[in-house]
Amino acid sequence: MSLPGSGVALSGAAVAQNAPNGVKSFDLSPGSAQPTRGVVFFSAAINSDGSIASCFNCDPTDTFQIGVGQYQIGFGQDVEAINGWSRWVQADTLTAGSEDAWCNTADRAGDVNAVWVNCQHSGGPGSMGNSAPFDTSFFLFVAR
Repeated sequence: MSLPGSGVALSGAAVAQNAPNGVKSFDLSPGSAQPTRGVVFFSAAINSDGSIASCFNCDPTDTFQIGVGQYQIGFGQDVEAINGWSRWVQADTLTAGSEDAWCNTADRAGDVNAVWVNCQHSGGPGSMGNSAPFDTSFFLFVAR
């Protein structure tokens, strides 16, 4: 994997999924991505420990918790955003109650068949708005 215009090549195994503070993510060139029609092809309910509560067309052997608040969800085929795949993720208790967390997604560096999910929560009183990685359960939908 390489970062366009940076002269940097990265190995998928050694890449942190989130950019350092102050670093802008790379935007796709207008018109370079395949269109998304919004039809859900895959879904997963993932427990906070990375185990699968339920899934539709996911790959259990490629689905696991990477670290605190970081998960990989495998789907057995190329689900990269540039190929028209969109992802919706929502922190959820998967039962009753509420969850004080949020999650976002990205292509999984080094594995085009998986989605990377990053979950965070507020740092609490005195955190000055900083968030921290947080283990939480969530729903993930992948559409095209």
